Amino acid sequence: MKTIFAAIDLGSNVENILDAAKELARTFDAELILATVEKELPGTEGAEDDLVKDELTEAYGEDVHELQVLADNIAAEGIDCRAVILEGTTALQIIHAANDLKADLIVIGNNGHSPIYDTLIGGAAPGVVHLAKQKVLLVPVND
Repeated sequence: MKTIFAAIDLGSNVENILDAAKELARTFDAELILATVEKELPGTEGAEDDLVKDELTEAYGEDVHELQVLADNIAAEGIDCRAVILEGTTALQIIHAANDLKADLIVIGNNGHSPIYDTLIGGAAPGVVHLAKQKVLLVPVND
């Protein structure tokens, strides 16, 4: 196992997810990629790289900063870690990014809702489990 992809929701309790992902990354000496998904990023078509960075920081400054701080703190623990921010439908973006980044494992939180709740209200975990080509580790999250 070389790459672990941990999808986190910055608005919720991420400690359990991070603990599980870090433990696996240490055990397998794997790269850990932290990712969060935003529903819609500002229009950036045709923009230069620096302009895109500025627009992302302006629109999602706190989330981008928080995600980077998490990745930096994990890297300071001696784990190869980086952060990515994704745009779009959560489950689909997690799947596409994990595939593109050649992740061996996806780590995602699970609130333990019933299948009926997930169908009616929605949730990323069931979609990721259903669509993923990789192994998926569901970590209990208590908000």
